[in-house]
This record gives sequence, C-alpha cells and structure tokens, in this order.
Amino acid sequence: MKPRRPGRHRDGVPPTETSPRRCWDDDQRTAAAQLDSAEPGWLVFYGVGTRRYYAFALWPATPAQLGATTVQELWHLMRETEMQARTA
Repeated sequence: MKPRRPGRHRDGVPPTETSPRRCWDDDQRTAAAQLDSAEPGWLVFYGVGTRRYYAFALWPATPAQLGATTVQELWHLMRETEMQARTA
C-alpha cells in the first residue's frame, strides 16, 4: 500500500488548504450574546439549527426555559417570567 499524500486524494493534484469556516447566522448569535451579557439572571443563546433564541433562568423559575423567534419576543417572555416569579 502506497503512503497517502496530502491533497484532494488524486495523484497530480497539489494539496489545498481546508475550506474556510462558515459562520452561520452571525448577526443573530451576536444579538443573543448581547442579551446574555445584559441579563445576569439568564443564560441566553441562539440555536443555529433551530433558528430560535433560547433563555434559561439561572434562578428558580417556572417556566425555566423560554424560546422565541426574535430577540424582542424573548426579552418580553423573560420580563413576563420575572413578573410571575415576583407575584408568586
């Protein structure tokens, strides 16, 4: 068995660098990171596969997990959850 040469796995083709990494939904991930840093009681992130924003309460709350399609919608859900926790 011949040793494997680097490249595109064909004789005579020079080795190439790997493909550049793609950054999917960079704006949405940045928006989620900004909301996460502004909300100390919540863990906020953006799911690239689901195209949804998520927030997990870092304190006892019901519901403890929220999901929304926009940052604004998630922010409102977070405020509603906090209001419910205060009145309970």
